Amino acid sequence: MTQSFNSDFANDRGNTNVDRSLEATLAREEAGLNAALEAEAQRQAQQQREEAGPGAQPQPGATIENEGVHQITAADVIRQEKCDEKIVLLTPDPDSLVKSSIKGIQTAIENMTKKIDKFLQSIQSYIDAATNKIQDIRNFIRGISAEIAKYMKIMFDKVMEYAIKIINKQMNKVVAALPSSLRYQFSDLKDITTELILCLYGKMTGNLCDQVSGVLDDILKLDDLEKEARDRAAASVDSDGNVNGETTFPKAPICTAEDITSRVMSLHVDEIDKANVTLLDNIDAYLEDITDTLAGVTGNLEDVKNLIGNFKGSITSALTFTNFSPSVFGCELKPNKATTDYYTFCSGGSGQARSELPSERSLGDRVSKDTPTSPPKKTQPFVEPTRATPDVVGNELDSELARARAGDRSGLDDALDF
Repeated sequence: MTQSFNSDFANDRGNTNVDRSLEATLAREEAGLNAALEAEAQRQAQQQREEAGPGAQPQPGATIENEGVHQITAADVIRQEKCDEKIVLLTPDPDSLVKSSIKGIQTAIENMTKKIDKFLQSIQSYIDAATNKIQDIRNFIRGISAEIAKYMKIMFDKVMEYAIKIINKQMNKVVAALPSSLRYQFSDLKDITTELILCLYGKMTGNLCDQVSGVLDDILKLDDLEKEARDRAAASVDSDGNVNGETTFPKAPICTAEDITSRVMSLHVDEIDKANVTLLDNIDAYLEDITDTLAGVTGNLEDVKNLIGNFKGSITSALTFTNFSPSVFGCELKPNKATTDYYTFCSGGSGQARSELPSERSLGDRVSKDTPTSPPKKTQPFVEPTRATPDVVGNELDSELARARAGDRSGLDDALDF
């Protein structure tokens, strides 16, 4: 088209009858350009008709071949899953914060099981493979572990608050028995004790993500689940008789959240017990230094040891502990407690069923039951003579010792060989 336009322009230059004014020249150039653009548009339209026709070559990628209203696309599935995904809503009520955090763990586990099921189904299902977003299952589990650790930290903070409150409450008896000239020293000791407890629990909660991830790996056994899914895809049925492509409905009851929480908390029971004993020993050492000045304080210290020393038996009390009531005059109206545990884009806010409500007592019992017991230490036995060891006569031993004192130690070279 460009060559045709240039040739027409060259012919116009050789024609003496052509108007060569500026306006006429611009008009001819504009007409030629419009003709070229129109020809290019016609060529592109013809190419599009050929590509969209029945004789068009197939192109890679899933496409919609008709306008059926019942046809489901990958975008429809992803949008529906996002619409049904539960978003945790923690309650602001301090009395229900522990229960709300356990419900949050249950909701996170439920979302996790659905996505893991989709990941496994993508091995044998086209629609799941087209809509699956999990590329690295281990990285996905670590992200869920971080979310669960966020809710689990609330319970660790509750236990820490309980421990600090009990220690300070019992220490008040000691402060009351101290002379006024020494109370400031014990006040500093209480501040240091509180700081040490805060550092201890901060260290424990700093590793919650890795600990939750380890517990999830132990419970889920992802390698075995993935192997079963691949066996079903290859042989149409796995070792348990599950058929390939069979629809599954994973669920996460509240006991699952309690089990995971108890496993993680039980890992720190011994550490908390040792820390409590160490703190009390330090306080005891301070009181012993001023034992002549203090009268009747030792008994109060024993009360503190009895209350704080056994952490496993008081875990339920720690989780249900309420520090103080915000009521100043005692007759204020209490706000209505939130009943919504999660939110979805499709149906809005909702709560767990009454049969799925968590129990602090059940969690405390699980922590005591799941606490790992350290194996007994093996004592090193004494060396014993064998059957081939010759008898040692008293006179010979005395003579060997005498020669050794004189400088001849040749007889003792093999004394320890049995």
